[in-house]
Amino acid sequence: MAGALSTANAEVIYVTESGAGSGDGSTWSNAATLEDAFSWASTGTEIYIAKGTYTGSFKLRAQAKVYGNCEGTETEPPTYTTAEGLETFLKGTGDNRVLYLDGKASELYGLDISGGDASLEKTGVGRGGGVYINNGGATLKYCNIHDNVGVDGSRELLGSNGKPQKGVGGGLYILNGRLENCIIENNIATKAPWVDSQVWATGIGGGICLDATEGNGCNPDKAVVLNCIIRNNSTTPADDEDSFASQGGGIAIKSGKLVNSLVIGNSVNGSLNNQSIGGGVACTEKEAYVINCTVVKNHAQGLGGGISFQTTNADGMTASVANCIAWDNTCREDEYGEGNANIRLGNSKTDGKLPERVTIGAVCVPEKTVSAGAITVDPRFVNAAGGDYRLSEGSPCIDAGDDPAIEGFDTDLAGNARIFGSSVDLGAYESTDGSAIDEIEAYEGEVVRTQYYTLQGVEVAYPSVSGVYIVKRTLDTNQVITEKVFVAVK
Repeated sequence: MAGALSTANAEVIYVTESGAGSGDGSTWSNAATLEDAFSWASTGTEIYIAKGTYTGSFKLRAQAKVYGNCEGTETEPPTYTTAEGLETFLKGTGDNRVLYLDGKASELYGLDISGGDASLEKTGVGRGGGVYINNGGATLKYCNIHDNVGVDGSRELLGSNGKPQKGVGGGLYILNGRLENCIIENNIATKAPWVDSQVWATGIGGGICLDATEGNGCNPDKAVVLNCIIRNNSTTPADDEDSFASQGGGIAIKSGKLVNSLVIGNSVNGSLNNQSIGGGVACTEKEAYVINCTVVKNHAQGLGGGISFQTTNADGMTASVANCIAWDNTCREDEYGEGNANIRLGNSKTDGKLPERVTIGAVCVPEKTVSAGAITVDPRFVNAAGGDYRLSEGSPCIDAGDDPAIEGFDTDLAGNARIFGSSVDLGAYESTDGSAIDEIEAYEGEVVRTQYYTLQGVEVAYPSVSGVYIVKRTLDTNQVITEKVFVAVK
């Protein structure tokens, strides 16, 4: 194209569906096509994409900034507040993934990405039907990644191990990158069974597969999903007793961090296999962190409908769960599934050495077997039936978290500041309506008696495990001061 040479080092490139005028991208009236803009981009380039539908498979290899959802008049980057209702559509053809980001710290905003299938890809076959971030630290913000497929089993592809090709990250495969303020929904890791045998291949990460691998180790800070909604994704769309085991209906964390996110309505389908784990979240390989997340209404045919941890071929796996709410999740309904519906750490028959490798901090979960310090009473969501998972006034999850766990993450899923009360709240949303216990003004007098209670109201002589406790102090003036306090036990 004639404009390619004149625009190769442009600071700003404007894009419309079919291009316009000279097509060199220098102005909206001379807009480039998206393929040309991505190929011309270099370090520091800004790309403005007008609302419209862009069909194909796109690759960006430069450290550029990409702004979608533009009206077609902008000269400055738009302001984004939500990933809902976007109108810049990147649509796959069904034969390739939609977007490949290779090796550079690019930033992309305001894109609706759907219709991808990574079955036939040469790089990362079966990985990231919607988006594949292949190292370099690319970031997607305020994007909606939906209705993509990792692998279509009906194509009957074999993996390098001679088994049916697995789908890994139906919506996204993130190798050292970030996802912020995005919605990931209705993606499938493995779409269909083999035609002849009707066997379903493994699906890992229906919505996302997160990977912070560096050399032989990992750096969890390099792969982060922050302030996102992960909903209605699945490893496979149906159950079958001959299926291979699958992990992570919403997200599979090989290594990395999931923070301030709502994980809802995802599923690991397939067979009743104890290695089919993590309807919402599965921690599978190396070092995983799940921090201040609300994990609800997910299902696993195996173990851990909400949050689960891999045990087979995962001796190096370590995981930490802190300040989370796991509620109303389900898993297999037999002796193996007992105690494992919300967080897989409640059944000695299936846990093995998990307690040595998994740290459970402050959590709200129905099962009393998950953690001695867990809140096991109703978290009191504002309107769970209506999908509002903020905390209502008086929730036991308000001010019940561990502040150090959320350090460095300043806002919740709704954009409110962490921390509002005396301590961080549990879950993805910080309450701004007041503490579960009123803040105490400065008092005078000496403490003559101190009593400790669990959040379920059980008095203990002194906490034996670190966590949040209700502490009552009686003063020599007969005044009683009641506070929620995080007690660290060495």
